Amino acid sequence: MEPVSLDCTLCILNQALQAARIASSDVETHARIVERTMRKSLELGLDADPPLFGTIVHRIVREETGDPDPYYAEKKRFNKLALEMIDLVRSKIAAADDEFEATVRFAIAGNSIDFARGALDEKKIDEAIRAAVYQPTVGSYQALRAAVDAAKTILYITDNAGEIVYDRLLVELLTKKYGKDVTVVVRGKPILNDALLEDAQEVGMTDVAPVVGNGGDGLGVIFEFVSDEFKEKYANADLVICKGLANFETLGVGPREITPKKIAFLFKAKCPFIAKRAGANYGDLVVRVS
Repeated sequence: MEPVSLDCTLCILNQALQAARIASSDVETHARIVERTMRKSLELGLDADPPLFGTIVHRIVREETGDPDPYYAEKKRFNKLALEMIDLVRSKIAAADDEFEATVRFAIAGNSIDFARGALDEKKIDEAIRAAVYQPTVGSYQALRAAVDAAKTILYITDNAGEIVYDRLLVELLTKKYGKDVTVVVRGKPILNDALLEDAQEVGMTDVAPVVGNGGDGLGVIFEFVSDEFKEKYANADLVICKGLANFETLGVGPREITPKKIAFLFKAKCPFIAKRAGANYGDLVVRVS
């Protein structure tokens, strides 16, 4: 794993303050959280990886505020917003020349629903979804299609609430049209606005495919925090599809504790640092198959 850049450190510090303000109105609590985050940054140094640092910081927020899920209300709000737009997305997919590519594009566009990148509003999400058809893509939809064709079992690792609505459309395509055995993975415990089993149930994902938690509260997949059940499913799937930046950071860069048979990463390059690591420009859609 590459060391944390100075930009990553500032971003995580900002996340800590944002989450603190969401979970509590007490300024002294905010100060304690920021101070503990700064101390942890000094303790870990610049050789710590961003997902691990971020996971620890969000644990600090939960400890200091006593709120087990600070982003709960926001997750509900964006699940509702995404569901309200699902008919529009379905119509755009139906009108597209390539159903597979269009469905993947909208699944990636949903990755814009990410509170780690700062405050969100409905207008920004609406714009991101509507622009999905036109955005540049780094990588190959054909390579992803070939990986899907070759797989019998697929493990689909989700990222954020709200976004999971558009993941559902892709999972529907994989199960109904391609006849694949898909298992969907959500986070096991609250972290940022990442999707949990409750979110999967709320948006109808559990009606489409089996959904399991990964057992942990880590940003992305940090193997020391996940369950043995998840590790087994990850190792044995013919294809693992990973959504979002944190999954790419933890599973797509550097050595892996477990290497799956085939892995694909789908995300929007919302961070200049990660965009560079993915060979993309800021704002690109990324389809990376390895």
